[in-house]
Amino acid sequence: MLIIIEMKEFECKGCGTFICLPKDKIKNPFCPECRGVMLPVENSANQADLKKFKCSECDEIFFMKKDKLPYKCPFCNYTFSVSPGLKQEERL
Repeated sequence: MLIIIEMKEFECKGCGTFICLPKDKIKNPFCPECRGVMLPVENSANQADLKKFKCSECDEIFFMKKDKLPYKCPFCNYTFSVSPGLKQEERL
């Protein structure tokens, strides 16, 4: 069963990274790749092409394209592990 979530879509002004947030989020995100400014876009992303991420620091949820991995949380600056084998992440 496919659950449709209403999303707000953003694209980074600097590097072009694309993320989606649930529409009820009121915070403006930073780019999870380069920390640049994210601008709202009307792109109507296919939700089947998105992967859900949850920050273990601030519990915010965001979505990125399946072929991308976040470097930083778009909200709290938490650093995601770039090596999936590592058991511990660090905050820079």
